[in-house]
This record gives sequence, C-alpha cells and structure tokens, in this order.
Amino acid sequence: MKELTIVISCTWKFALTFPVAVCLMRMSFAETILYTNIGGILGVFVFSFLSRFLIDLWEKYLPEKYKIRRTTRKKFSVKNRRLVWIKQKYGMPGIVVLTPVLLSVPVGAFLVTKYYGKKLINYFWLFFGLFCWSLIYTAFYFQMMDLF
Repeated sequence: MKELTIVISCTWKFALTFPVAVCLMRMSFAETILYTNIGGILGVFVFSFLSRFLIDLWEKYLPEKYKIRRTTRKKFSVKNRRLVWIKQKYGMPGIVVLTPVLLSVPVGAFLVTKYYGKKLINYFWLFFGLFCWSLIYTAFYFQMMDLF
C-alpha cells in the first residue's frame, strides 16, 4: 500500500514525495528510486496524453469566431509570465531541470507537449531529468536521516 501511495503522489508532485518515502515510510534507497521514478514516468505519460487531447480538442472544436480576439495587448499573470520566461530563456533543458523542482509533473508534461511535443526524444529527456532529481533527492534525504 505504501508503494502505491508513493507512485500516485509522484505522478502529481514529484519533489514533495521524497520526505514521505524516506522519513515517514522508511523505504530503502532502491525502493525510493524505483517507486518515485515509476510514479514520475506514469505522470508524464498520463499528463502528456491528456495535454495533447486537450490541445487537439481546443484547436478542432473551437472555431475561429469563438476564439478570443484581443484588440489590446494581453495582460500576463505572474504565473504565465514565469512560464513564458522559462521557455524563452532556458528552452527544453530548462523545462527538464525545473519540472521536478519548481514546476509539477503535469505542468512540465504540458509545456513539453505544447512546445516540444513533436519528437519522442523530448519526453525521454524529461524522464532523464526525473531520474537525476530522484537520485539527488533520495541521497539528500538519506543523508539527513543519518544526521538525525
């Protein structure tokens, strides 16, 4: 049951699952790496397919006359401005690095699908980023457990 909890929570918010897995559930290093990566990869698959479905649905069923036409300049919210800034400044590597840390798996999967979704290799880069961050997080929390 604890494994399923970790897998499901990693599909949504990757970084917040590690303290739960290491400190509260007392998983081993290998178990933590295995279950958090399964959850992260499952989250990328689910949310990239869901993102692609929603993007296609938006483009197919919303005719031009119902789309929002702006006569004035669009006002960005702080969140939208940050996402556009990340895409323009750092591109795909920025999304890969920041998805497990600051962004969540659904937001990272949506950004990769929206802007870089034509190539399958981009999703593998996202998996690689999740794997690297899982090693870093797990090693950090195991070191913290040894100190306390």
